[in-house]
Amino acid sequence: MFQIPSLADLLARARQAFRTYLPGSDAWVWPNNVYASAKVIAGMAFEVFGFASYISRMIFASTAPDIETLRLHGAEFGIPQLPAAPASGNVTFTATAEIAVDNGATLQRADGVTYLVTSGGVLPGAGTLVAKVTASVAGGLANAAEGTSLQIVSGVTGAGSGAALASVGDGDITQGADVEDIESYRQRILFRKRNPPHGGSAADYVIWARQMAGVSRVFVERLWSGAGTVRVFVFMDGLFPDGIPDATAAQRVEDYIQTVCPAGAIVTVSAPVAHPIDVTISNLVPNTVTVQEAILTELRAAFLRLGRVSGSDTQHGGMPFLATPASFSLSWIYQAIANASGVESFDLPLTADADLASGETATLGSVTFA
Repeated sequence: MFQIPSLADLLARARQAFRTYLPGSDAWVWPNNVYASAKVIAGMAFEVFGFASYISRMIFASTAPDIETLRLHGAEFGIPQLPAAPASGNVTFTATAEIAVDNGATLQRADGVTYLVTSGGVLPGAGTLVAKVTASVAGGLANAAEGTSLQIVSGVTGAGSGAALASVGDGDITQGADVEDIESYRQRILFRKRNPPHGGSAADYVIWARQMAGVSRVFVERLWSGAGTVRVFVFMDGLFPDGIPDATAAQRVEDYIQTVCPAGAIVTVSAPVAHPIDVTISNLVPNTVTVQEAILTELRAAFLRLGRVSGSDTQHGGMPFLATPASFSLSWIYQAIANASGVESFDLPLTADADLASGETATLGSVTFA
């Protein structure tokens, strides 16, 4: 492999060239003009080598150094970077008298994030009214948990409007996603290069599902309920606990796949079912808060990296995204704890791997330090 010469090496070569091709000169001695010339030549050559190195990384999607270059690779396959998506959900209005909530009514969270009502309604008397809202700005920042208080800014009228209260309703405000990051985009491009479209192959369903904002991992189960049936499991890491989406988000992915999948395919998009694994760690040395936090970090990373969805498909070495019979190995938990910074020794009462039923995925349950 070609190694780019260092600036010092290039300077030494330039000085030696002056000594060789201009007898009587010495670019090591100051002051003289060839001393300065050698430095200028070496600096310019080093810049050219650096640019050549940058180009060598640009030509491959696996090493493209910036998002602009990666977009060029994606454009060749018709794969754009996913834009930010707005959060949406339900808001509950509580009033002591009649109120009317207009479409376009504005609500504001304490940190300034605003939401617009997309499906308002009328509350004829004291009680509660549920309305659908969408964040005014796209991005994950607008996701909000159930019960979060919202200030009514405009669009609510009626006798009870002055004392009316609003809060995030059942199901949270979800599905807000930031612009796709460079590594997620790189993974999608590389997956497409390694798995050319094939008229509805299992890999095609992974590609289609990953085209939806927020989808981070996909598993496919072929023939899960007879001929022509395909079940797709999606994760939305960072948007939902353990990455497991709600029914609304899964349905949104299914609706999209139905528009691109082959005619006759019976497609079901499902959220994996969580299979929590409780971990009790005893005799931890040293048993400090810092070490405990390091263990929790390693365990979460292990479940994210190694977790998969169990299913009835047949295992193939080149298709790790198939939902095949699976379990979560006890050795992975041991390894994660042992890898945590500062851990010297510990005991783990677990004695067997966790077998997963069809449709289940292993998740980290409660962690107890005994």
